[in-house]
Amino acid sequence: MRSPSVAAGVVVCALSALAQSDRGTITGTVSDPAGAVIAAAAIEARNVATGAVYPTASSTTGNYTISQLPVGTYDLTVNVMGFKKFIRTGLVVEVAGTLRVDANLEVGSASESVTVTEAAPLLKTEGGEVSYNVATSTLNELPILTLSGSPNSYANPSGLGNIRNPLASVSLLPGAQFSTDNIMRINGMPSSSQSINIEGQDATNGFYKQRTQVNQAGVEAIQEVAIQTSNFAAEYGQAGGGYFNYTMKSGANELHGSGFDYFVNEALNAGFPFTNAGATNSLKNGQHIRNPIRQNDYGFTLGGPVHIPKLYNGHDKTFFFFSFEQFRQSTFTINSVAIVPTAAQRAGDFSAALTATGSMVCNGPDPLGQPVCLNEIFDPQTQQIVNGSVVRTPFLGNKIPMTRIDPTAAIVQNMVPLPNAAGLTNYIAPGYANFRHTTIPSIKIDHNLSDKLKLSGYYSATQTHSPQNNGFPQPFSTLQQEDWLAQTVRLNVDDSLTPTLLLHFGAGLLHFSYPQNGPTYDQAANNLFPQGTPFPAKNFIYLAGMYSVLGGGWSGGGPYPANTSTGFFFNAPSQYDLKPTFNSNLTWVRGNHTYKLGATALFEGLPTVTTGRAQGEFTFSPIETSDPWQNGQPFVNTASSGFGYASYFLGLSDGTQVGRIADLRLGYHSWAIYIQDSWKVTRKLTFDYGLRWDYANLWTEEHGRMQSAAFNVPNSTVGGRLGAPEYEATCKCSFATAYPYSIGPHLGLAYQIDPKTVFRAGGAISYGSQSDDAGVNHSAADFLNLGTPAYGTPSAMLKNGDVYAPGNVLGNPVLTWPNSFLQTPYSPAPTGNGIVPPAAPFISIAANAGRLPRIFQWSLGFQREITRNVVAEAAYVGNRGAWWVGPLLAGLNYNALTPQGLFSQYGIDVTNPSDALLLSKQIGTSQVVQRFPWLANPASVYPGFPSTQPLNQALRPYPQWLGIPPFLGPPMGRTWYDSLQLKLTKRFSHGLSLLGAYTWQKELTNGTNANTAYLTPSPPLINDVFNIPVNKQISGFSRPQMLVVSFSYTTPKLQADTGGLKILSWVARDWNYSGVLRYQSGQILQTPPSANNLLSNLARGPSNNPAVWGGGYTFLNRVAGQPLFLVDPNSKFDPATQLVLNPKAWVEPPYGTFGASAPYFNDFRWQRQPSESMAFGRTFPISKEGKYRLQIRAEFQNIFNRMLYSLPSIGGGATITTPTGHNNSLSGVAGLLSSGYGFVPWVNGAGAQPRSGQLVARFQF
Repeated sequence: MRSPSVAAGVVVCALSALAQSDRGTITGTVSDPAGAVIAAAAIEARNVATGAVYPTASSTTGNYTISQLPVGTYDLTVNVMGFKKFIRTGLVVEVAGTLRVDANLEVGSASESVTVTEAAPLLKTEGGEVSYNVATSTLNELPILTLSGSPNSYANPSGLGNIRNPLASVSLLPGAQFSTDNIMRINGMPSSSQSINIEGQDATNGFYKQRTQVNQAGVEAIQEVAIQTSNFAAEYGQAGGGYFNYTMKSGANELHGSGFDYFVNEALNAGFPFTNAGATNSLKNGQHIRNPIRQNDYGFTLGGPVHIPKLYNGHDKTFFFFSFEQFRQSTFTINSVAIVPTAAQRAGDFSAALTATGSMVCNGPDPLGQPVCLNEIFDPQTQQIVNGSVVRTPFLGNKIPMTRIDPTAAIVQNMVPLPNAAGLTNYIAPGYANFRHTTIPSIKIDHNLSDKLKLSGYYSATQTHSPQNNGFPQPFSTLQQEDWLAQTVRLNVDDSLTPTLLLHFGAGLLHFSYPQNGPTYDQAANNLFPQGTPFPAKNFIYLAGMYSVLGGGWSGGGPYPANTSTGFFFNAPSQYDLKPTFNSNLTWVRGNHTYKLGATALFEGLPTVTTGRAQGEFTFSPIETSDPWQNGQPFVNTASSGFGYASYFLGLSDGTQVGRIADLRLGYHSWAIYIQDSWKVTRKLTFDYGLRWDYANLWTEEHGRMQSAAFNVPNSTVGGRLGAPEYEATCKCSFATAYPYSIGPHLGLAYQIDPKTVFRAGGAISYGSQSDDAGVNHSAADFLNLGTPAYGTPSAMLKNGDVYAPGNVLGNPVLTWPNSFLQTPYSPAPTGNGIVPPAAPFISIAANAGRLPRIFQWSLGFQREITRNVVAEAAYVGNRGAWWVGPLLAGLNYNALTPQGLFSQYGIDVTNPSDALLLSKQIGTSQVVQRFPWLANPASVYPGFPSTQPLNQALRPYPQWLGIPPFLGPPMGRTWYDSLQLKLTKRFSHGLSLLGAYTWQKELTNGTNANTAYLTPSPPLINDVFNIPVNKQISGFSRPQMLVVSFSYTTPKLQADTGGLKILSWVARDWNYSGVLRYQSGQILQTPPSANNLLSNLARGPSNNPAVWGGGYTFLNRVAGQPLFLVDPNSKFDPATQLVLNPKAWVEPPYGTFGASAPYFNDFRWQRQPSESMAFGRTFPISKEGKYRLQIRAEFQNIFNRMLYSLPSIGGGATITTPTGHNNSLSGVAGLLSSGYGFVPWVNGAGAQPRSGQLVARFQF
């Protein structure tokens, strides 16, 4: 549209993404009617809301650039003597966006003007990066901001909801996967490798990047989210899967704001399938359970000028924007279940466990001629050696005399509630209330000192509180109260030194208090260890491994299956993330070039008081009450003897950790320097190039008190054998040095083929950030990991308590932290009688662990304007990642054997069953001594080596150790990604806006799937760690095809001249219908594990760290011609009576050989599970101009209430007999399935995601 008095000029403008931190840019060329460029034109951009003016001038080539513009709407003015004034209104500047406005001036008087108000084209005519901008106003119109929170997991054990998450915007993009506090994955790169920035500076959670909500910003305070996903400019770095930038809203000359409430009630939800509410309420018999839930997310915002009557008038100068958001949830849960010991089990009677599958399952016989049966309990006091094998005699009738119960186990057992239901999950917790409150107030102040100098400051506080009740009695409950506070501070200064030279400086601080502590419990005051010594921490002991899905026992202090222990493994009553950040850059416009030089710095520290392991941690296993003869037998992984709760009953711990309360601080720092240029080669061609250097050191403890396993240092505890813990404080060294050559070029170009078509391409070598802390701050404080002297021999007796405390019953030396550990290499830890059982340090840091991940990324594609408001895009996006953190590929840390090495050095052939069984036999047996006479003296391994250890332990490269967790590295992980990404954008017009994104992609990985391999979803599976290429695999996150469609439609106002039509128009207008529809390939299923014990024989089985995270099994071989499924998972089936997977599709590999199958096959996928959300509502304009608006709508997730099942059971070996339900099974009903290969969890609504709804009310002015 033109002003009435003048003719229009030609204006070409386009959005692109020249890197400009959290600000935006307007650029273009000034020319006369003949097309000649005009130099020295006076240009200014005026912020419509605040009146702030940003002046510049065109260069000698007629080009101009106004950078570092705060997000908002601007009017652009161009003044040149002899030409009419050019005015371009309504220019919307986005985060990291470049708006191109070419001004073609008309000859005339400066008193005349040409005003253009048409919408800017959607084409991106500059830059080759792949980026997206999502305004929170868009999110507010879609059913995407739910209150469901993260999945029930380690990150959210209570399953409570949470405040609205701005990262939900990721769900709208191609090549992206997102699950709150669980998965954040973009373009095939490892999950949680992103960088999240607020107001241009890092605000990423330093403890676990995957936990984003604990320190997030309030959605209503955010103007928009800018997401750089591939080959972005040099200004952005130290990010893998996405560089996110939140720009916060600012005040304006007019008061503006909003009020909102998101309301959730179970009345809006569907019930859980396979449940009967009549079990607890006879009036609801036949109805599905709908747990009571009350959620509200409400708040308000207010922005405007700072105005104090008669004292200060801040119009056009000082502005504020205040936001308040609070999430409140209260729940009452009535379907939490657990496994508790039966009355018989409490009395030592485990006879029922013998028929846990409906009938006895026996193997053998052993050298005594005894059958060895599933869940059969053998008396450790009857252990003997027969024909070179260690054997035991079973307890008569599978009953342990009450006189044998461990006194501490008896005390704890008396705390455990009695069964109140039938079946395996024989305890229904009493209904219990829980709540979570999250509050986020924030304020932003903008002040214009002058037209050239501008300041902005921001502060927010994210506070979360929840008791995390789980319905299980304290003190052994697994609950950890949430009482967290994250404070974010930002200061930004922008100074226009000259019309073509701009200086920016920013400083910030993240101060995050994140205590993790369970219920208080004084072990001494409660006499928990009447025959031993209590632990120093004021928490309940950690007990795990006391149950079996085939026989029961005790699942622990929380709902099953989410909780399988008592207490909490990691406790830290005081824990902080302190992160000061700084950045500065200088932008210079000269000729056709816009140069930018900048630097960033970050210093992060994690002060922590940790009590982890200082409360005592005991892990039990069936092994301690098994027949040791079974070790190495083929059935040991599927039908072993022994019973976890029986081992606990006797107080026989398979794994024990002892620590001290410690006060420490981990930290690291990073730097970056970059230079870049945006070169307007021609009006159609823009070329961006830049160079960035990143530097970061590895996490380290400030006083050098963090340990690492030093493989080349003599260990005095084991007679000088190589392999001892080492400390930076004592070695006067650094475990890992920073890599100094993280230098990456960044290139991009955009070429406008014709007015409606643009070709864009780019490539970059960029670097990620250091790996997550991943709980190292809990484990850096040294502790003892007590090893087992032999298979089936306990590492400790529960009744003894802390065997390194003053006055301990074993007379062991007293440990203090850090002095005892710094002076003596306590790994392994000596026990009585000079025995030194193998153990392992808990941390190993590779010398190259400080190397940052490197990503080579590229894209090329086309954009085509279909209509003025519709643009289609097609792009090939790819990358190759290297040096990702890859603990599972750290072969040295497995401390394991190879078939080739065993044969060449010792003549052991693992394909020979007798040789393979020899590896699991104790070195003191005649068969081993006959073959290896030097082992008749165990001290030939090292002084104190137990004669009861198996042969494979004695032959390890470091026999004093087990597997050593390689925290923080090594950087061996690699990723491969190729994709076709299609996008269709329809800008709002005629009541409709729409965004469609389709991705066809291939995602491969080797050794990495997340920024850390610890406590993250979908770790890679490792077959042969010493043959690294064979471990290249399809990512466990793989979704080859993804389609996301989001839309919003508002019914229009009808033209009405009569009263009746006006009423009809009022009734029909302003109705809103919106939706987010996501359709994608099913989740990939892993190849079933082999039961051939190969990796266990090679000392790298499932119990060996780091194999514990990556499987520890080789794989079954796939049988050609056999279908993988018995039932099409996308069809209708009954999981209570039908197993869906075909066990005949797999076969064991030849004995002693690795499976030939890949960890994943593309055609072995679970059911497709659409995600369909829709919203229905209406907007009510309250004033004639529509300045005041009220919107009310209802939103529904899984609106069609599709039945979505959890993944079927894969583990346990595909050859296991298919079981059916019985009265003591998980289902509790005879004839209904409860386990087995291909069993789909269904009991009590497990895995279901029934339809859920929420009501939304929003008022804006």
